[in-house]
Amino acid sequence: MNVRFCSLALAGLVLTGLLTDPARAGQPVLNQTPQTIERTFGSYQTRLTTPDGVTYTYSATRLHQLFPKFPQTEWSITFVNNRAKYINLNVAANPNADDFTYDQAEAVKFFQFVFGYQPPTWQELSTQFTGNTTIYDYEYCLGDGIATSFTRMGYKQFTDFIQLYYEPRCEEK
Repeated sequence: MNVRFCSLALAGLVLTGLLTDPARAGQPVLNQTPQTIERTFGSYQTRLTTPDGVTYTYSATRLHQLFPKFPQTEWSITFVNNRAKYINLNVAANPNADDFTYDQAEAVKFFQFVFGYQPPTWQELSTQFTGNTTIYDYEYCLGDGIATSFTRMGYKQFTDFIQLYYEPRCEEK
């Protein structure tokens, strides 16, 4: 083999390793097309078009292994301009949904399910009281430019409206 070619190939591998940031270490999801997502998670099961974008629901078979108490949990990705913008976790369809508490442990499981690696951090971005006395919105950095948000509501504070999405404030976290 040509020594010059080997040197160039080795230099390319070293440069690739140096230029790869942690956000790209797992599965590419955010800002990807539906076709790219399909290669990772399979074909979508349902499609809903709204003025805000197109939401595709994917098979939750693997997700049910993470949340076995909630067998009707679904997950979906909302695309805006044909690019993945929000990853949604829907536990509200479960009969025991008000027993589900989305916290750091559950966020780590969901992040790892979607991106293929463990999130590097858990840092609060905001906590906001909205509406009546029982509705609270939360937002946390998971690192590598990814945030999670969710709402707790009702006297039992059940969790709903769970999302993962790109957040520039989480780039350095």
